[in-house]
Amino acid sequence: MEMRGFFTILLIAAVLAACAGCSQTVQPMTNSSTAAGPGSTATPAVVPAETALKSRVITPADLTLRVKDAVVYARENGREKAVAAFNDPAGPFARDNIYVFSEDYEGVALAEPFEQNLVGTNIQTMTDHYGVEMVKNLQETAGYGIGYVSYDYPNPADNKEIAPKLSVVADVDGTYYVGAGAYAGSGMVYPSSALGPATHTYTVPELVAFVKNAVSYTKTRGKEKAFQLINDQQGQFADGELTIIAVDYNGTMLASSISPETARDRINLINYHDPDGVRTIREMRDLVLQGGGFSYTVAAVTKDNRTYYAPKIDYAEPVDDTYWIFSGIIVPEYEQLREGNLTGIVVRNHTRTELYSLVDRAVTYARTNGKEKALAEINNPGGQFTTGDLFVWAEDFNGTVLADPYWKEGVGKNWIEYTDPYGAKPTIVNINAIRSGTGFTRAMISYPWTGGEQSVPKLMYGRAVDDSWWIAGGVYGVEVL
Repeated sequence: MEMRGFFTILLIAAVLAACAGCSQTVQPMTNSSTAAGPGSTATPAVVPAETALKSRVITPADLTLRVKDAVVYARENGREKAVAAFNDPAGPFARDNIYVFSEDYEGVALAEPFEQNLVGTNIQTMTDHYGVEMVKNLQETAGYGIGYVSYDYPNPADNKEIAPKLSVVADVDGTYYVGAGAYAGSGMVYPSSALGPATHTYTVPELVAFVKNAVSYTKTRGKEKAFQLINDQQGQFADGELTIIAVDYNGTMLASSISPETARDRINLINYHDPDGVRTIREMRDLVLQGGGFSYTVAAVTKDNRTYYAPKIDYAEPVDDTYWIFSGIIVPEYEQLREGNLTGIVVRNHTRTELYSLVDRAVTYARTNGKEKALAEINNPGGQFTTGDLFVWAEDFNGTVLADPYWKEGVGKNWIEYTDPYGAKPTIVNINAIRSGTGFTRAMISYPWTGGEQSVPKLMYGRAVDDSWWIAGGVYGVEVL
């Protein structure tokens, strides 16, 4: 179920918008059935160089085409013949640096051309570096027809550094699915990079009004006419950076002028995440189920050979009980990042892996030592879970802060309805992410190390200790590569 090469990615959600990228040559590799989850030391085995497929730049369109071809072949020739063809490392489904894998919906590997020892074994519980249930996500997405699934995994061609991957998976006959995928290169640009032309500095009220107008139009004119207009790249719902995207409640793209081919193919994005592991479509869908609201991702802006991940705010609302719509803009105060201007900008000085590891360690400590001792340690600014601006806090699932090393006045108070400066509700979004098993989310938070007057992007990761309370941490600042 491994993938090689590098990919450029298309549109995707609030955060997602079109297709862009770059390339990297990666030697073929295979997944281990004991994928490197928390505490695991297992690493994928590199396939011998003589079996390497020809290196080339891979796009999501390439992956989608290969998967569609595999589905047609399987339906025309039957499961046995198809699985044999997919398992052939020199066959027609392993070429041009892309190969097809296949699993059934019970988690049994049917085709792994470059790791035959996995065939016939159950890999249902395989997780990625951040504990994401990769195979279960592949199954869920394939069950919707066809879609993208992303996860993070050690790349053996890059000193086993954790790297993003994209898989395209599709259902064959309801009993099994096929997929193909690729590693992202270190310079890969996520779909959020393609925002459309900025005709002026957009405001959050403009964003909200744009979405509300689209909701009103679609309710008045009906789905068919609305989708035609939303797909029109010259239409009223493609106003420069402001672009309406329609999605159903399973996370399948229905209409978009930024990437009409993604909507045409009904690509499902419920298990696709942004560069920091935030599943933006799932996050917005969960907000829409609660009436709608704001969500954050990033927009990748490249200037003078550097990439700046500008904070991007999305706003989503339901249309009816079958679909919802959203649009997004760069947070207005961070427009200067389009020009690579970092003046006054807080730059991230911790990694997502550091954040994940800190929260993982704190949750383990709490489960081992009990709630009272854990809260005392979390509350201690000089404790083991606080290193400058990287620290953890604790809340219950009602939104009451239980411990925080720096925010003593907030402890004991309920923040479930708290909104950040742009209208997002970080506590609700955090709880939704924890309950859905994704963990990662974003907010704009006051930064106390510069006097607290500046709101900066904060990547957060949270995990439940038990069914009553949770621990989370965050990384401040803009990422610059």
